[in-house]
Amino acid sequence: MIGRILAGVMGVGALVAAGGCGRTPARAVPAGYPMSYADIERDADAERELLIWSAIDEKKASRLVADFQQLYPSIRVKYVEMPARDMNQKFVATAALNKGTADFLWSSAMDLQIKLVNDGYAQTYVSPERDRLPDWANWKDQAWGTTAEPIVMVYNRDMIADAAMPKSHVDLTRFLEETSAVRDRIAMSDPAASAVGYLYLSQDQQATHDIWRLARAMGTSHVHLFTRAEDAVRDVETGRAAIGYNIVGSYALGEVEKHPRLGMVLPTDYTLLMSRIAMIPASALHPNAAKLFLDFLLSRRGQMHLVREDMPSVRADVGILRDLQPSGLRLRAIRVGPGLLVSQDSLTRKYFLNRWRSSLGIGLGDND
Repeated sequence: MIGRILAGVMGVGALVAAGGCGRTPARAVPAGYPMSYADIERDADAERELLIWSAIDEKKASRLVADFQQLYPSIRVKYVEMPARDMNQKFVATAALNKGTADFLWSSAMDLQIKLVNDGYAQTYVSPERDRLPDWANWKDQAWGTTAEPIVMVYNRDMIADAAMPKSHVDLTRFLEETSAVRDRIAMSDPAASAVGYLYLSQDQQATHDIWRLARAMGTSHVHLFTRAEDAVRDVETGRAAIGYNIVGSYALGEVEKHPRLGMVLPTDYTLLMSRIAMIPASALHPNAAKLFLDFLLSRRGQMHLVREDMPSVRADVGILRDLQPSGLRLRAIRVGPGLLVSQDSLTRKYFLNRWRSSLGIGLGDND
């Protein structure tokens, strides 16, 4: 939610920092890092603050932030969670004032983050963790993919038997076309109102032109549209919907583990693989603290915190989550890079959303 703040008071180290203690004693440079890294650590100690704006649930980030503060107790972290599109709009508006912005942006709306980089809002930083990431997870040393998360379908097992649940996008289309059992029982993020909803559906279009056939089937089935994927999953869990479409796997897995009536499917024809993108704004007031946090986030230690929150690691040397990384899937990683800019072009977006609405049979829009 906008304005929810996870202040830097997690753990003893944060309390010491909040109490105004002096600088921390000299620490060893992390193994494998250049000795010049000590200069970044020293300058970050002097900055003493780090403001993070994030679309990632503060509860999922709390242990990561707390551990970072144990390592760097002189840096007071303020973690502000907000929806991805709101964060993007607030950042651009704040940057226009030339008075400094957040020091670190972390979002699942990959296309919005890449547009910020392309528009010159990010600074370049060559992280010592760079070579441990796949090539699709870094663009210009300005945008960094931090996770590798599949996009899945969830379903209510009281309404659809495991064996009957569609296992692919093609299967789902046929299922909706051939049965009325789930009429008015499909839920998903509204691509016109949700940044990630638009991203995933536009990536579906790149994967297959049959997405418009699926959209028509969803329109016939009276799909429920939400601004947040969490609300779509809740619709499925309560039985108001039978199937939730294009749900990020890390969140879906957590809900499936809590609610036995929920099932999860990783589509077999292709499974989109998204990443939460981090960037350090050029206007950051505490850039060195941001560099430390980025490196920690990309490090094996930082990535383990994400895995514990069901967010699969972008690194190959961190243990996998079997439910979210099974073998044999056709994974389609959404590359961190300029390819994401296509869907952000205003005319492309308007055309795409109008085609989406037309396929659903809900009329055209002029304001997107």
